[in-house]
Amino acid sequence: MEFKELNKVDLPFLKKIVELEDEAFEGQGGVDLWILKALIRYGKVFILEEAGEIVSIVEYMQCFEKKEVFLYGICTRKKYRSQGNAKKIMNLSENYLKKEGYKAISLTVDPENAIGIKMYKELGYDQVEFQENEYGPGVHRYLMKKVII
Repeated sequence: MEFKELNKVDLPFLKKIVELEDEAFEGQGGVDLWILKALIRYGKVFILEEAGEIVSIVEYMQCFEKKEVFLYGICTRKKYRSQGNAKKIMNLSENYLKKEGYKAISLTVDPENAIGIKMYKELGYDQVEFQENEYGPGVHRYLMKKVII
């Protein structure tokens, strides 16, 4: 399995990522080409790849005025789930960000996403806030954070 930072905009490859996001999120909340291009150019995007196939992807945005990033999204292709790939890409990307001098990572997660919450807690993230109606009426999120220094 190969860990890579994406740092160039290759439209055919980006379309593969958008397809993975659509599969993983079933059309609800994955990144599109517009957002993905911005995240590659102005944030950080990492993939795990196996024999030319994208296994997992994680995207980060930088928080201005802080040496901190926000985890915009993470997903794993369905056939590679429950094999530790999400944890692997999280650990590898956290190590990369730490070496770059970032001090913390924040993220939001659906309070109903028990699998995601469990993984984030196992990785050392703490719930710091409940964000009521974050994405509209009844669409709540937990804000979680991990200090990586």
